[in-house]
Amino acid sequence: MRSIDLLPNEGVIAQFDNVGCESPDFKGFERGELTLTNMSLVFTYTQIKMFGKDIDHTFSWALRDIKVVNGKPQLIVDKGDSHQCDVLLRKGKIELRMGSHADLSKLVNGINKEITGSDEDVVGAPKTFISGIASMLTGATKEMAEAFTMSGLAKPAGAKKVSRACLGCGATLHGSEGTSVVCEYCGRTEQL
Repeated sequence: MRSIDLLPNEGVIAQFDNVGCESPDFKGFERGELTLTNMSLVFTYTQIKMFGKDIDHTFSWALRDIKVVNGKPQLIVDKGDSHQCDVLLRKGKIELRMGSHADLSKLVNGINKEITGSDEDVVGAPKTFISGIASMLTGATKEMAEAFTMSGLAKPAGAKKVSRACLGCGATLHGSEGTSVVCEYCGRTEQL
Protein backbone atom coordinates (compact mmCIF):
# COMPACT_ATOMS: atom_id res chain seq x y z
CA MET A 1 0.00 0.00 0.00
CA ARG A 2 1.14 3.50 -0.72
CA SER A 3 1.75 5.88 2.12
CA ILE A 4 -0.43 8.96 2.17
CA ASP A 5 0.06 12.29 3.88
CA LEU A 6 -2.10 12.53 6.99
CA LEU A 7 -3.03 15.53 9.09
CA PRO A 8 -1.73 15.52 12.69
CA ASN A 9 -5.13 14.38 14.06
CA GLU A 10 -5.91 11.96 11.20
CA GLY A 11 -5.55 8.19 11.37
CA VAL A 12 -6.00 5.31 8.92
CA ILE A 13 -9.04 3.10 9.56
CA ALA A 14 -8.83 0.76 6.55
CA GLN A 15 -6.97 0.39 3.25
CA PHE A 16 -8.13 -1.49 0.16
CA ASP A 17 -6.24 -2.66 -2.96
CA ASN A 18 -7.61 -2.94 -6.50
CA VAL A 19 -10.58 -0.61 -6.00
CA GLY A 20 -12.36 0.77 -9.05
CA CYS A 21 -13.35 4.42 -8.78
CA GLU A 22 -15.32 6.80 -10.94
CA SER A 23 -15.56 10.42 -9.89
CA PRO A 24 -16.25 13.83 -11.44
CA ASP A 25 -12.75 14.80 -10.22
CA PHE A 26 -11.09 12.73 -12.96
CA LYS A 27 -12.28 11.48 -16.31
CA GLY A 28 -13.34 7.87 -16.67
CA PHE A 29 -12.87 4.88 -14.45
CA GLU A 30 -9.59 4.22 -12.64
CA ARG A 31 -8.36 1.31 -10.53
CA GLY A 32 -6.13 1.93 -7.54
CA GLU A 33 -5.92 1.99 -3.75
CA LEU A 34 -8.53 3.42 -1.39
CA THR A 35 -7.80 4.55 2.16
CA LEU A 36 -10.48 5.37 4.72
CA THR A 37 -9.28 7.69 7.47
CA ASN A 38 -11.23 9.22 10.32
CA MET A 39 -11.51 12.39 8.20
CA SER A 40 -11.54 11.42 4.53
CA LEU A 41 -11.56 8.94 1.68
CA VAL A 42 -8.29 8.95 -0.26
CA PHE A 43 -7.99 7.32 -3.69
CA THR A 44 -4.59 6.90 -5.37
CA TYR A 45 -3.76 5.43 -8.76
CA THR A 46 -0.87 5.42 -11.21
CA GLN A 47 -1.26 6.66 -14.76
CA ILE A 48 1.05 4.52 -16.90
CA LYS A 49 2.94 6.49 -19.52
CA MET A 50 4.27 4.82 -22.65
CA PHE A 51 7.11 7.31 -22.93
CA GLY A 52 8.31 9.01 -19.81
CA LYS A 53 7.73 8.60 -16.13
CA ASP A 54 4.46 7.16 -14.74
CA ILE A 55 2.30 9.71 -12.91
CA ASP A 56 0.80 9.07 -9.46
CA HIS A 57 -2.57 10.72 -8.76
CA THR A 58 -4.19 11.23 -5.37
CA PHE A 59 -7.75 12.42 -4.78
CA SER A 60 -9.24 13.07 -1.36
CA TRP A 61 -12.85 13.62 -0.27
CA ALA A 62 -13.65 14.82 3.25
CA LEU A 63 -16.15 12.64 5.14
CA ARG A 64 -17.96 15.84 6.14
CA ASP A 65 -18.81 16.31 2.42
CA ILE A 66 -20.86 13.10 2.34
CA LYS A 67 -24.59 13.86 2.33
CA VAL A 68 -26.37 12.88 5.54
CA VAL A 69 -30.17 12.52 5.60
CA ASN A 70 -32.03 11.74 8.85
CA GLY A 71 -28.69 11.01 10.51
CA LYS A 72 -27.66 8.44 7.89
CA PRO A 73 -24.79 8.89 5.40
CA GLN A 74 -26.02 8.52 1.85
CA LEU A 75 -24.26 5.35 0.72
CA ILE A 76 -26.06 3.40 -1.99
CA VAL A 77 -24.94 -0.22 -1.85
CA ASP A 78 -25.58 -2.50 -4.84
CA LYS A 79 -27.43 -5.65 -3.80
CA GLY A 80 -25.85 -7.76 -6.56
CA ASP A 81 -22.44 -9.33 -6.93
CA SER A 82 -20.66 -6.19 -8.18
CA HIS A 83 -19.66 -5.03 -4.66
CA GLN A 84 -20.42 -1.43 -5.63
CA CYS A 85 -21.14 1.57 -3.43
CA ASP A 86 -22.14 5.03 -4.59
CA VAL A 87 -21.08 7.69 -2.08
CA LEU A 88 -23.33 10.73 -2.49
CA LEU A 89 -21.47 13.95 -1.83
CA ARG A 90 -22.87 17.44 -1.38
CA LYS A 91 -21.62 18.06 -4.90
CA GLY A 92 -21.59 14.93 -7.05
CA LYS A 93 -20.91 11.31 -6.20
CA ILE A 94 -18.11 8.77 -6.11
CA GLU A 95 -18.71 5.28 -7.52
CA LEU A 96 -16.58 2.62 -5.85
CA ARG A 97 -16.25 -1.02 -6.92
CA MET A 98 -14.65 -3.18 -4.25
CA GLY A 99 -12.93 -6.54 -4.68
CA SER A 100 -15.18 -8.44 -2.27
CA HIS A 101 -18.30 -8.15 -0.15
CA ALA A 102 -16.10 -8.20 2.97
CA ASP A 103 -14.21 -5.12 1.72
CA LEU A 104 -17.48 -3.40 0.81
CA SER A 105 -18.91 -4.10 4.29
CA LYS A 106 -15.75 -2.85 6.01
CA LEU A 107 -15.78 0.37 3.96
CA VAL A 108 -19.49 1.19 4.30
CA ASN A 109 -19.67 0.27 7.99
CA GLY A 110 -16.46 2.26 8.64
CA ILE A 111 -17.83 5.37 6.92
CA ASN A 112 -21.10 5.02 8.85
CA LYS A 113 -19.24 4.69 12.17
CA GLU A 114 -17.07 7.74 11.51
CA ILE A 115 -20.02 9.93 10.48
CA THR A 116 -22.67 8.75 12.97
CA GLY A 117 -20.54 7.36 15.80
CA SER A 118 -22.68 4.20 15.74
CA ASP A 119 -21.11 0.72 15.84
CA GLU A 120 -24.22 -0.72 14.17
CA ASP A 121 -23.44 -2.37 10.83
CA VAL A 122 -25.38 -1.06 7.84
CA VAL A 123 -24.07 -3.79 5.53
CA GLY A 124 -24.19 -7.36 6.79
CA ALA A 125 -23.27 -10.70 5.31
CA PRO A 126 -24.06 -11.16 1.63
CA LYS A 127 -27.33 -12.81 0.73
CA THR A 128 -26.67 -16.30 -0.53
CA PHE A 129 -28.85 -19.05 -1.92
CA ILE A 130 -28.81 -20.80 1.46
CA SER A 131 -29.66 -17.62 3.42
CA GLY A 132 -32.53 -17.02 0.99
CA ILE A 133 -33.94 -20.48 1.67
CA ALA A 134 -33.50 -19.99 5.43
CA SER A 135 -35.37 -16.69 5.24
CA MET A 136 -38.22 -18.32 3.30
CA LEU A 137 -38.44 -21.20 5.81
CA THR A 138 -38.49 -18.76 8.72
CA GLY A 139 -41.34 -16.85 7.10
CA ALA A 140 -43.25 -20.05 6.33
CA THR A 141 -42.85 -21.31 9.91
CA LYS A 142 -44.23 -18.04 11.28
CA GLU A 143 -47.18 -18.16 8.88
CA MET A 144 -47.95 -21.76 9.88
CA ALA A 145 -47.74 -20.88 13.57
CA GLU A 146 -50.10 -17.97 13.10
CA ALA A 147 -52.52 -20.04 11.02
CA PHE A 148 -52.64 -23.05 13.32
CA THR A 149 -51.51 -21.45 16.61
CA MET A 150 -49.02 -24.25 17.23
CA SER A 151 -47.85 -24.39 20.86
CA GLY A 152 -44.64 -22.50 21.47
CA LEU A 153 -44.69 -20.95 18.01
CA ALA A 154 -47.85 -18.89 18.17
CA LYS A 155 -47.48 -15.16 18.54
CA PRO A 156 -48.05 -13.89 22.06
CA ALA A 157 -51.51 -12.62 22.84
CA GLY A 158 -51.77 -8.88 22.33
CA ALA A 159 -48.70 -8.63 20.05
CA LYS A 160 -49.47 -6.19 17.29
CA LYS A 161 -48.23 -6.25 13.72
CA VAL A 162 -45.69 -3.55 12.84
CA SER A 163 -43.75 -2.47 9.76
CA ARG A 164 -40.63 -0.36 9.46
CA ALA A 165 -37.69 0.25 7.14
CA CYS A 166 -34.58 -1.94 7.34
CA LEU A 167 -31.61 0.08 8.61
CA GLY A 168 -29.33 -1.84 6.24
CA CYS A 169 -31.04 -1.31 2.90
CA GLY A 170 -34.34 0.52 3.45
CA ALA A 171 -36.61 -2.44 2.53
CA THR A 172 -39.88 -2.74 4.45
CA LEU A 173 -39.80 -5.25 7.32
CA HIS A 174 -43.04 -6.77 8.68
CA GLY A 175 -43.75 -8.79 11.80
CA SER A 176 -45.00 -8.78 15.35
CA GLU A 177 -43.82 -6.09 17.70
CA GLY A 178 -40.82 -7.24 19.76
CA THR A 179 -39.81 -10.06 17.40
CA SER A 180 -36.61 -10.31 15.38
CA VAL A 181 -36.85 -10.50 11.60
CA VAL A 182 -34.24 -11.12 8.89
CA CYS A 183 -34.31 -8.73 5.92
CA GLU A 184 -34.80 -10.76 2.75
CA TYR A 185 -32.72 -8.31 0.73
CA CYS A 186 -29.59 -7.64 2.78
CA GLY A 187 -29.73 -10.43 5.42
CA ARG A 188 -29.63 -8.00 8.36
CA THR A 189 -31.42 -9.11 11.55
CA GLU A 190 -33.47 -6.43 13.27
CA GLN A 191 -35.89 -6.26 16.18
CA LEU A 192 -39.30 -4.76 15.50
